[in-house]
Amino acid sequence: MNTSQGIEKVCPRCGAPFICHHENPAICQCAGITLNKNARAYLRTHYRDCLCRACLLEVAREMQ
Repeated sequence: MNTSQGIEKVCPRCGAPFICHHENPAICQCAGITLNKNARAYLRTHYRDCLCRACLLEVAREMQ
């Protein structure tokens, strides 16, 4: 669902709800998370939508 504050989504990895600000990268919940090539490839292969910040950080750590 679109809100004035972003898009309400549910993380496909953990099921947590979050607000996606994809249209405004400066405030997006994934801003500042660095994913290496392996992490980006893993995410593209396994998920079709955004993950919550906690899951993105976990994937980044796991794929170091």
